[in-house]
Amino acid sequence: MNWTAISAVSGLVQSVVVVASLWYVIVQLRQNTKAMIASSFQEILEADIGIISDYMQQGVDPHFIGDDIALTPEAERMFLWQVVKLIKIREYAWHQFRTGTLDGESWETLTAALPTIFATRRARAVLDFYTGNQDFMLFMRKQLADLP
Repeated sequence: MNWTAISAVSGLVQSVVVVASLWYVIVQLRQNTKAMIASSFQEILEADIGIISDYMQQGVDPHFIGDDIALTPEAERMFLWQVVKLIKIREYAWHQFRTGTLDGESWETLTAALPTIFATRRARAVLDFYTGNQDFMLFMRKQLADLP
């Protein structure tokens, strides 16, 4: 037996096993990343659906209540807390986006509605007392700067 040849073949087999193991780990990491992004977006989507359910049950939707519409004190409170919930959901998504748990396309989808949600002074006034992350609040104000 040629021990040199056996040693060379053994080294080659070990190299192939190491490369195959690394490839497997890379594939698993990619799948895990995709699953985390999907899970994060699903959580945010469920929260948004909860808000839509609130709109339907309470009849108070920040998208359709202009500044000129008088609300009862109870409806005004519902409006205010629905806007706070919307801000909290977007703040959570912002954190997820910044940490890489939420992808850019999903983040853009979630921020596309901001101008319509905050189209009224009544809705934007909620930002004046909301105490969230300062960087997020700067982002929000920048996104809404062009609104009348």
